[in-house]
Amino acid sequence: MERVTVHTLNPHKRSLELIAAVLEKGGVALLPGDTSYLLAARIGRKNAIEKLNRIKERKKKFYSVMFRDLSELARYAEVTDKQYAVIKRSLPGPYTFILKASREIPKIMLENRKEIGIRIPDSPFLCELIAACGEPIIVSTAGGGDEEGFFADPDNDEPEWLHLVDILADGGYLPAELTSIIRLDRDEFEIVRLGKGPVDGFE
Repeated sequence: MERVTVHTLNPHKRSLELIAAVLEKGGVALLPGDTSYLLAARIGRKNAIEKLNRIKERKKKFYSVMFRDLSELARYAEVTDKQYAVIKRSLPGPYTFILKASREIPKIMLENRKEIGIRIPDSPFLCELIAACGEPIIVSTAGGGDEEGFFADPDNDEPEWLHLVDILADGGYLPAELTSIIRLDRDEFEIVRLGKGPVDGFE
């Protein structure tokens, strides 16, 4: 496993290029996010998604697509004008919005409901990494099975799945906080999970 120290507020170009190259080859990265460490892969890399499924200890796992901004949202999800306005008002920030997936989303990422999560992080490092990749990335909170805790400390945490990670971007200790998850179904809001983002405006 490669390891690189990253500065989350002012990331170095060389570090971004190194991580992007690993993802381009179908690798899995462990990255500091805006709410927790994240497991990440390129959206079209089947082998990387299969490796994420092994880490998460499930045949299929719901993943979020992380964008730099909203310019490519309509390519990967079906979104109405009202839903777009809600998302634009809330992101970037600690929210995951669930929308109906478009045909651009690989079937291996989808469960029965054919939905995906949408994220835009409040993180210069992640936004610049996505730009370096040239397309959105897929992410999941860094942890294995449901009984295992979240990865938070690159100096001390050694989960069983760490050997499946191809590159670790060390951004220092980062206590895990979860995003608030909001499902957008037509004009209705469903609060799926309470997390860091306040949900008063969705109730």
